[in-house]
Amino acid sequence: MDSKEKILADRKDRLLAKLEQRNEERRVLNEESVSKTDGDDIDQLMGDIEKDLKSKTVDSTKIDRLQEYLAFSTNNRQSKAIQNLLEDVRKHKLSQNSGPKFKGFSFSKTPNTTSSSKSSVEVTKPVEVSAILNVPSASENVIEELKDEKRKISGKKGEDVNLKNIENCRLQFDFEPSIVHIRNIKNSTLIFLRCDRSLLIHDCDNVHIYVAAQQVRIHTSQNLHLHVATRGAVILEDSKNVLMYPYRLKSATGEYLTAEDNGEWRVPRDFNWLATTPSPNWKVVAEKEWTEEQLIA
Repeated sequence: MDSKEKILADRKDRLLAKLEQRNEERRVLNEESVSKTDGDDIDQLMGDIEKDLKSKTVDSTKIDRLQEYLAFSTNNRQSKAIQNLLEDVRKHKLSQNSGPKFKGFSFSKTPNTTSSSKSSVEVTKPVEVSAILNVPSASENVIEELKDEKRKISGKKGEDVNLKNIENCRLQFDFEPSIVHIRNIKNSTLIFLRCDRSLLIHDCDNVHIYVAAQQVRIHTSQNLHLHVATRGAVILEDSKNVLMYPYRLKSATGEYLTAEDNGEWRVPRDFNWLATTPSPNWKVVAEKEWTEEQLIA
């Protein structure tokens, strides 16, 4: 490289550095503004919930809003206070529950055609996953530690779902959850109907996800195939190779399911890419490569 080319390259690097710094300053200012507004709203919401507890009532909509904020919040002070309040809500619900304990979701197992080593006399008795009580939620069920399974999962509309440590599985959810937390899922397919609020993805690799949701947020994940319809946005943080598709899901009888969609899945917001050029961490798949899934009856 001659001296002229070196000068031009240095100038380009300095301009890019200034642009990066300017974008970072703008992002920080915006986050501080949004954080203050959100923080005030959440303080008011927590106050309302505390009043409800004193009157021995619980509004599930308020609890859902608080849990969703907790999933996104970086405010350590508020996060701890929210967890403490949700624990109080949990204790209140337990004290009000004089009947049999809720058993969680029931699983009906479908044959796994990908594994020839499994015995043909495998027990098909429905498996029940109990609701755990040590998570910051008043109504949340955990499905975890699955491998090489195909399952249909039924549950109650509006329940929260927590999936973790799952590999080589196909899970079909036959109800509409509120908030779905997904962590450490590998080489799997997850099929949802409408998700009332958010789908939160952490530490996942090579997963196909079909969902119609308010918002989809991806953290520290890679090689994802997201078949989504959104009413809000798709947000990436510390993730790469995220492929975007439309929500193409068929019913058991072959008709495409319809879902509200604002098209925002075509332009995910990558918090790790501040340049004005498109992020290299995601792309919209060409129409000829779109795939689909069909619900198992």
